[in-house]
Amino acid sequence: MGDRNRAPLIALAASIGLIGAYLAFGGGSYTPTATADPCATRDQSVLEQRGVFEGIALSALDGAACQLHVSREELTLALADAEATDAFAAAHDIDSGAVDDAVRADLQRAVDDAAAAGRIDGLEESILRQVARYAPVGPAISALQALSDDDSVQGLIEQLGGITDLRIPGLGKLPGLDQLDQLLP
Repeated sequence: MGDRNRAPLIALAASIGLIGAYLAFGGGSYTPTATADPCATRDQSVLEQRGVFEGIALSALDGAACQLHVSREELTLALADAEATDAFAAAHDIDSGAVDDAVRADLQRAVDDAAAAGRIDGLEESILRQVARYAPVGPAISALQALSDDDSVQGLIEQLGGITDLRIPGLGKLPGLDQLDQLLP
C-alpha cells in the first residue's frame, strides 16, 4: 500500500474514532434542557447572584409569564418590539394590552419585593416605581437586564435614559448621567 492510499485510511480511522467518542459521551441522546416553569418559586439565591436590577427584571418576567401561561423566554422575545408583542398576543389569543398590563403589574410587584428585602431603597426605589408605572415595558425590562454588572442609580438612569420619550410625572423626561443632579434632593 502506497503513501497515497494511507492518508484516506488514516482520515477514515480518525473519523470513526471521533464518532465513537461522541457516542460514548452521550452525543447520541441529546435532550435539550427543559424550560423552567415561571410559576415555580425561584430560589432567591439565583436572583441574588444576579445584579439587583436584573433580578427585578427576571422576577417580573417570571410573574407575568406565569399569569399569561407562557415561558419566560417566550415572553422576553415578545417584548422585543411592538410587532413581536402583537404577534405573541395574536398567537395566544390575548390582547396586546393584557401583555403590557401583566408585565407592568409584575414589575411593580418585583420592585415591591426588592424594597421589602432591602435590596433597593431611596432614589433607586422611587425611580423603579415610576418606571414600573409609566415606562414602555419592553424597553424597561431590557434596560434592567442590561444592568447586571452595574447596580447603581447612575447605571439605572443611563440605561433608562435610552428609552425614547420616557416621561415620568413630576420628573419630566428622564435625564442622562450628565443631568443626574436634577434628580437628587
